[in-house]
Order: sequence, then C-alpha cells, then structure tokens
Amino acid sequence: AYYEHPGAGHWWGNECVDWPPLFAFLREHELKPVDQIRRVDFVTMSPAVSARSGWATIEAQQKALAPSTVHLTYDLARKRFEGTTDNVSRLSLETPAPSVDATIDGRKLEGLTADGGRVRLARTREGEWSVQSGSPPPMLKSPERCGPFKEAFNRRFVLVYGTAGTPEENAWSLARARYDAEVFWYRGNGSVDVIPDVALLDPSRADEFRDRSVILYGHATSHAAWGALLGDGPVRVDRGVIRIGDREIKGDDLACLFVRPRPGSAVASVGVVSGTGSAGLRLSATIPYFVSGVAPPDLAVVRAGAPAKAL
Repeated sequence: AYYEHPGAGHWWGNECVDWPPLFAFLREHELKPVDQIRRVDFVTMSPAVSARSGWATIEAQQKALAPSTVHLTYDLARKRFEGTTDNVSRLSLETPAPSVDATIDGRKLEGLTADGGRVRLARTREGEWSVQSGSPPPMLKSPERCGPFKEAFNRRFVLVYGTAGTPEENAWSLARARYDAEVFWYRGNGSVDVIPDVALLDPSRADEFRDRSVILYGHATSHAAWGALLGDGPVRVDRGVIRIGDREIKGDDLACLFVRPRPGSAVASVGVVSGTGSAGLRLSATIPYFVSGVAPPDLAVVRAGAPAKAL
C-alpha cells in the first residue's frame, strides 16, 4: 500500500504515525496461526536477522549472506511437506503431527519423526537432504549464532584485554578495549564492561559473564583467556604468524579479525581483534567495525601497507 499526503513535510503531526488507514491495513493483514498456514514462500539474506516464516525455519546457509529461499506447501490431510529450497544447508519444519512425509528438492523422505514438534533436515556433503536427529551441535552456525564478525557484538558483549604479553602488547590491548568502549558509547549510547583476561577466568565471576559474547584483544601468547575461549580452533594468531588450518601467513605487520562460537554457550560468540606484532595490532584500528558500512567477514587478515587487500 502507498499513500502520499499532499503538502506534507517530514513531520505533519500525530497523524503521520497514528493514522487510521495504517492500523486498518495492519488489522487486515494479521499473520495466520502456524497451524493454519499451508504455504510458505520465504527469502532471507541471513538467518541471524530473519530465519523463520510460519512453520519453516532456515537454520543455516550453504553460502553466507547470499539469498536463501524456501517455497514449501503442507498438505494437512496427507501430512506431507513439498517444495524447493535454494542456498539452505539446514532446515527445520514445525508440525503437530508425530510423523510426516516430505519431498524437498525432489528428495522423498518418508516417516519423519517430529522431535519436540519439529522435523530437522540437513544436506549431506553430496547435497542430498537427510534427517537430523536431535538439535544440531552448538558449534555449528545457527540463527542464534552465525556470524559474520560484527555479530560478536551481541549478547551483552564484554571487552576483555590481555595481560600476559609484553608491556607494549598489554598497553595496546587495554588502550584498544577502552577506545572501543568509548566509540560504542559515542555511537550507540551504550555502556560496555571492560575487564582484564584474569577477571574473565576468575571462577567466582563465572555467572557474571555466562552466555555473554566476548571481544578478545590480543593474540595466543599475550592473552591469558585465549586457550579457554579458542583452544585448538582453526585460527591461531601469534607473534609473527597466523595459522588458518594448514595455512601459515607470516609477518609482524598482520592484523586479524575473526569470530568463533564461545565454548560452553549455545548463543554467545568470541570476537577476536588481533595482530602478529606492533604494526599489525595498530593496523586493526583502521577497520572501523562499529560503522554501519563496514562489514568484516567471519575471518579477515590484512597486511600493513595494503589495507584494501584481504590475504
């Protein structure tokens, strides 16, 4: 629906928000209860932003931040879901029936048992749909936690600076955490906790930081909480080198940002702001991730002198 008020400017009184035709439109377009929905046509760019329409939930994408679509119908009498998907790696379907059938992307699945009122499907490596028993492992991407990097600034994030490095590294870590806290205060009018790594590791304060996302400043040697939060994960940043799986990138002028699931939590993340040396640590400040137009991916490595080139 579209309406243009003659002669109106930016604000033309209370009617521009408290306008009877607007609320009549909303009343006429109320969402149906889930058990009355027979067709779902849904597109999302990210399950973290929007994952569900009716009884269908896109749990994860094949390619991050590309359009993911579902076009599905539900036959109540036959207890059968049918339809197609695109760029969807995990899908869950809500149903009150204890058992249903499905034909998704031409793949027939018979006698699917609903677990907690949901049927969960996942693509195999060959691209075929298969039944997923139980909830997916929390370390996998999900609507609650699926990146990219800036998603780490959810869940009442706490800024944690390192104290296990050299005096220069420790000074940088504290200064960078304080800087980010003030930028967030200025831009978002929000107050953020800034704590040392030893405080996060203090067992007596575990409840205080439970299920909160952590922004870690430093590398594997300079930050005492690296092992507890990141362990032997696929990305490790240290003095002079970044290891990503089997790949090594060497130099003391590398900045690295990445996000990982926080161990022990199904919803919180760990965002890492790191570097391989003094130049790399300082370089991280040139990536203004609180600015809306800046969108670092799950993992970004940048070398000093070529900040526009991802390695």
